[in-house]
Amino acid sequence: MLPDMHRQAAEELEAAVAAIQADAQFARLVIEGRWAAAFHWIAYRTQTQHGRHQDSHARLGTFLRSLGEAASAEVWERLDQVRQGGLYGTKTSTPEVQLSAKLLGDIRTWALS
Repeated sequence: MLPDMHRQAAEELEAAVAAIQADAQFARLVIEGRWAAAFHWIAYRTQTQHGRHQDSHARLGTFLRSLGEAASAEVWERLDQVRQGGLYGTKTSTPEVQLSAKLLGDIRTWALS
């Protein structure tokens, strides 16, 4: 996927999340959508800044560190933990949903900088 397509995917996912985020019954999906948007923002940034991206989320933190993007790797890994707690567990309350928004915002800001 080309960088602009990753950016478009991220923006579309964020718009979809915005449409459902007010309804608490969709908390898992909101967290998952933000995680997916972050993945696309990371692909956008690494492709535009480093000429390559990773097609899988597995070991994405390691990939980012190999590019000298340690701070972003830590944000991604924290968002991945929030995702796991929400999707596979019961961590879908307001603090987790808000944290997913903050972490996605941090990744988006980095991706567009």
